[in-house]
Amino acid sequence: MSGVGDLLGRILPVFAVIAVGVVAGRFERFGERTATVLNDLVYWVALPALIFTSVAGADLSAGIPGSALVATIAVLLVAYALGRLAARLARRPRGEANAAGLVAAWGNVGYLGIPLTVAVLGPATAFAASLTSTLHTALAIGVFLVVATLHGRGRGEEGAVALPLLLARRVLGNPVVLGIGAGAVVALAGVPLPRPVATTIAMLGDLAAPGGLFALGILLRSAVGALREARAQWVPIAAAVLIKLVGMPLLALAAVAWLDVPAPWAAVLVVMCALPDAATVFVLTAQYRTWYRESTAVVVLTTVLSLLTLPVVLLVLP
Repeated sequence: MSGVGDLLGRILPVFAVIAVGVVAGRFERFGERTATVLNDLVYWVALPALIFTSVAGADLSAGIPGSALVATIAVLLVAYALGRLAARLARRPRGEANAAGLVAAWGNVGYLGIPLTVAVLGPATAFAASLTSTLHTALAIGVFLVVATLHGRGRGEEGAVALPLLLARRVLGNPVVLGIGAGAVVALAGVPLPRPVATTIAMLGDLAAPGGLFALGILLRSAVGALREARAQWVPIAAAVLIKLVGMPLLALAAVAWLDVPAPWAAVLVVMCALPDAATVFVLTAQYRTWYRESTAVVVLTTVLSLLTLPVVLLVLP
């Protein structure tokens, strides 16, 4: 299957599950309470299981080239900073700006990124794609959690907790971070899990994408209605979409050229940076009750527009 065909084959089901959620959301039994329960299921159970499975199955022994590591970190941090800056210039609160930075910098690197990279660049890129995806996820979530913790510092009982301890509790105690850490331990140990255990975790992980997308669909109607009444929010939304689909791949192209990132890491990084947002950004922002309605709009817009931008990126890969 061609790269564009594979892209369509993976993006169209995303819209289908969102559409089912939108239809279900018209009925009382599938209201916002259902979306909240689904979101909790994905955040606390399915997403950590999905990420654990991905990391645990990776061969970490070869490591990642230093230039690829620096380029990946630099591009993501710059994209995050740009998204946050755009939101602050639009006079959004710091908490919302932090979420806008996350949405601008963290793409669908797991469900879409790894399969698309392998389909376009070949099976030999699977290792680079897996490690790049893991690094993106860990860094994006880590930055978001650290900044969110610093913003909330001094409120309630947390003000009496030492800052290093509070950061460790928030970051290291996050279920997604725990999934990454546990997966890395298993991968480095090189000892496969018993099949029943691995299958159980994989089954739970399979709930992440459909569960998050279905919850997003339930909230989409109310989110669009709320955003129509708050048009000032469309400035940071538009900025996040532009940064994610245009700015981030351009930053990646510049970084891999300047740092002389070797193949196939250079091409893999560019593809990963050009991806649309996943439902996971909605899941995370909804947990913190900040900018989550806006993130639903960004997920839908970037997914639609990526049908135009991703083929162009695939044509100019280094």
